[in-house]
Amino acid sequence: MAMLEVVRISKMFGKDVVLKNVTFSLKNGILGIYGPNGSGKTTLLKIISGFEKPSCGWIFFNGKEITNMAPQKIVKLGIAMAFQIPRVFWNLTVYENVLLAAREKDYAMEICEELNIKDILFKKANEISQGKLKLLQLALCFALKPKLALLDEPFASLDAENVEIVLDYLRRRGDEISMIITAHRTKLLKGLASCMFEMRGGKIVRSS
Repeated sequence: MAMLEVVRISKMFGKDVVLKNVTFSLKNGILGIYGPNGSGKTTLLKIISGFEKPSCGWIFFNGKEITNMAPQKIVKLGIAMAFQIPRVFWNLTVYENVLLAAREKDYAMEICEELNIKDILFKKANEISQGKLKLLQLALCFALKPKLALLDEPFASLDAENVEIVLDYLRRRGDEISMIITAHRTKLLKGLASCMFEMRGGKIVRSS
């Protein structure tokens, strides 16, 4: 049985068609989705995670239909999302943010160290750079111990050093956690994803 099944998902915002009859399944491993801005990548991840509702179609996770389910319930089933535009508690420190998700001090510290944010643990989220915010968003996602992590443009805003840190972290966690990762280009997905889709105009136009 596939872990995730996306069946004929379409999404319209007014008269604009953002997704057109998208269908795919993921048993396990890392799926990379690439394509230009406006191709539907972010909307697809938001629909899987419950933050957007599809106009039509169905989504199943481990055999259970989760179409239109609330995000909080989807998280409890084991799907977590790292957003392209970070969603954090701005007035809390980096450590407080991660601890809220991890609920275990040792695990929270471990993630902060592995994702290179240990040096800013006690800075508030509204005081750190865009690159560090991106790392914090990834830390929050993995602190939830998901079965499936949805990572929307996880390399955006990162310098070369932190791109390598994130790539290494994702490779190691990929043995135990399935992921869907979006990116503009294939370069960073190659060698990381076990399969890749190209999206254009709200459709999957190529798979490899």
